Amino acid sequence: MIYKILSKGNTSLASRKKIREDIEKQPNVLSTLVEFTFDPTSKVNVLASIVLDDLVQVNPHLLDDYIVFFIENLPRVTDESVKRLTSKMAVLLLEKRGHLLTVQQEEQLVDQSLVWLTTETKVATEANAMQMIVLLCKKFPTQAKLIAELIEVNYTAKTPAYQSMARKLLKCVQKLE
Repeated sequence: MIYKILSKGNTSLASRKKIREDIEKQPNVLSTLVEFTFDPTSKVNVLASIVLDDLVQVNPHLLDDYIVFFIENLPRVTDESVKRLTSKMAVLLLEKRGHLLTVQQEEQLVDQSLVWLTTETKVATEANAMQMIVLLCKKFPTQAKLIAELIEVNYTAKTPAYQSMARKLLKCVQKLE
């Protein structure tokens, strides 16, 4: 039923609001949205990730039961829109629910951030990746310094939005020394 609701919707605010209202009554809403988000073959994965992000931005605790699945499946995401949204949710997890994460999960987020920063990825995802490094740089100083070196190399060729976030990361890493 959730698939049917999502397949009839679009990314407009009005449509997303209607989708949220319609799916709230359905059983297993969150697990289904998480599943669709990370299924690259699903025709509704982008809209599922948008709706999931809308819900999680209001109530970050909604992802608590799915943290392991969420983090382990970040590498499966190939769609740029879904990458942007899942990276945004990952930042939110660190900021609001970080106390629930294990060191291994935090390290997985650092590793995924590095992947996003070294592959063809849109600026919004790269900015979210840098934000995760800023949040975790004290716990993983060696990785943060290596990522900062990489960012310095690419800095001048990147957009002003990238450079803005990069300055924040570089400042954070400088404080480690």
